[in-house]
Amino acid sequence: MIKLTELFKFSPDGMAVVEYPAGEHELDGRALEIAQELGIVGAVAADPLKMNKDDLKAWLTAKGITFDAAANKDALLALVPK
Repeated sequence: MIKLTELFKFSPDGMAVVEYPAGEHELDGRALEIAQELGIVGAVAADPLKMNKDDLKAWLTAKGITFDAAANKDALLALVPK
């Protein structure tokens, strides 16, 4: 998982163009190479399963996932999409 700092347009087959908005994406191979060359790859996204409770709450909120503010870490981890 990487974090793009701005819109990235990529043509995997030389014809169709795929647009990746700024944010977290799974990129590999040539797409990742080009994004890195363009300088639009930010810090590698953290694994939510390894975050502390406060960071996990911020991550869930950023993803639009609602949770009980009093939830413990195990309950929050259960909300992370597989």
